[in-house]
Amino acid sequence: MTDQQLLLEMQQFLEEVSVTNEDTTFDPDKDYLVEALITLVREEEKTSIVEDFDTPYLHPMLTVQKWVEELKLLVAGKLRDESVGSE
Repeated sequence: MTDQQLLLEMQQFLEEVSVTNEDTTFDPDKDYLVEALITLVREEEKTSIVEDFDTPYLHPMLTVQKWVEELKLLVAGKLRDESVGSE
């Protein structure tokens, strides 16, 4: 899977979460997307979000729900960077 494919999947996942947000049920098959989001926020040094992901006993999906709008902007920015870089 290319970085762009993964980013597109992350974008779709975040769109779904933003629609259902607190009613979102966690699908273990989507765990790789949550892990990819965690990696992305670490790479981009989004300290507040990283701290929430690092909170013990807090499922990462709760952090995704809390920060969904910021995560969507971050992924959209990375997609723009990817498309500019591939031209």
